Amino acid sequence: MTDIFRALHPDDLVDLVRQQPLAWIVSGAAGALNATPLPVQLTVDDDGHPAMILGHFARRNAQLEALAADPRATILLIGPSGYISPSWFADRTQAPTWNYASAVFDVEVRVLDTPADARRLLEGLVGQVEDQRPGRWRSTEMGERYDRLADNVVGFEAQVMRVRSKFKLGQDERDDVFADILRGLDILDQPVLAGWMRRFAAARPAGAVPATQPPASPLDPEIKRFIDEVVQAGRALTAERERTLGRTLGWTERREVAELSRKPWTAGGPVIAETREAVVESDAGPLRLRIYDPAPGQAKPTLIYLHGGGWALFSLDTHDRVMREYAARSGMAVVGLDYALAPEAPYPAALNQVVALVRWLGLHAASLGLSADALALGGDSAGGVLSMGAALRLRDGGHGGAVKAILSNYAGFSSDMSPTARQRYGTSADMLSAAEVSWFWDNYIGALADRRDPYAAPSLAALHELPPTFLAVGECDVFTEQNYLMAGRLLEAGNAVKIKVYPGAPHSFLEAVSISRVASEAIDDGAAWLRTVLGATA
Repeated sequence: MTDIFRALHPDDLVDLVRQQPLAWIVSGAAGALNATPLPVQLTVDDDGHPAMILGHFARRNAQLEALAADPRATILLIGPSGYISPSWFADRTQAPTWNYASAVFDVEVRVLDTPADARRLLEGLVGQVEDQRPGRWRSTEMGERYDRLADNVVGFEAQVMRVRSKFKLGQDERDDVFADILRGLDILDQPVLAGWMRRFAAARPAGAVPATQPPASPLDPEIKRFIDEVVQAGRALTAERERTLGRTLGWTERREVAELSRKPWTAGGPVIAETREAVVESDAGPLRLRIYDPAPGQAKPTLIYLHGGGWALFSLDTHDRVMREYAARSGMAVVGLDYALAPEAPYPAALNQVVALVRWLGLHAASLGLSADALALGGDSAGGVLSMGAALRLRDGGHGGAVKAILSNYAGFSSDMSPTARQRYGTSADMLSAAEVSWFWDNYIGALADRRDPYAAPSLAALHELPPTFLAVGECDVFTEQNYLMAGRLLEAGNAVKIKVYPGAPHSFLEAVSISRVASEAIDDGAAWLRTVLGATA
């Protein structure tokens, strides 16, 4: 097992010294050992292997005399380390674990006692430490202080004779425990150690420490057909666009691919008596709406529906079929909002627009032939998160009564996912992978601390005094457990909650309504629940 802790590439040692340059220089015979912590640099030969360690002592350091008598020394460098107990994040008996990197260099030291050598070594050290830093500085900016420093140091070059290193970075952990440790490091804001662990993830023996969890359930075959065809179309369109452009697609092209790959699935379905578009002015700027009215001229409850897509993709067009289905089956007017997309419009731009639309409808719904007396918020995936976040914002702003119901379809209420969820239904083979979830959150809210905002991550919010909520959940979705958690917390806070899990359904399954009985059942369930809560008639 110890072999898995070896360096994977010569760059591992170089990067370790570059990121953690403080090393212990140990010299002298047993019984008369000297040790000094000093910043060092590592140089390599033409093959990239460690060749020389550079550094400097203070002129008054007694270790210089010992090195003059015997140039042999050991240089010990300890890289990023961290203590993480997986029991912090899951109910398991796995013992706590240390993760660290270390390197031991046996060297022969040559002292370089000239001002030019001292300055050269100091310049190199400052350059190494300050490289890549946004506010980096140069040693010459120190002025006279730098001159005094240079006069009082003695440089050295240490020829590397032998290297021993160990990179204990989770390679011997079970898959789920490894993911738990990374999750803990992200929560504790230790990106350097987390980066090293991800770097050495490839050294983890395949299958040697498998996760202990139930196998994933099979997908419903009708929904699987939808997923297979959408994914295949998306990959083909992406490859074609990238060949034409000669580069990776930007957000504009990604959105075009998403629209085209889903276009066949929006065709057909119910014909609504009146569908129209409108642009209204609000506190959050102009809002583009698409209104589906199954019975024009009649007062009826209204559902604001917010499409999914990780706050970065999809549109009113990709979700046109879904919104028509809700309008036809519920008898309600459905208002789709073309909210601003990230990363061009990061959090809280879209949330501000949803809140503004609710308040605008409360005052002006009649001008669109709608009634705001029975208003519901709903959406799928990111749209479900926006629905819950907007309801929280309205409640805290004194407008909690404006929304009478929340329809949330497979929403992810936090960027935080357990290892079990990631490994069971968040793989690269799933409709929505855990990596994609992280990518969407990075585009929507880059700073980790900002993701603790309860309006962005409603699972972290106080959930009292919210309207009745229906959570429609796919069994085979990376967000399934988050919805179970949300249902429990809503009930605990005294709210009316209904949750239903649809067997064999992955993320985005409502978009398969044209061929999927499971998707059709979920839309029927949501429409019937809305009619009951809001008093609508189909």
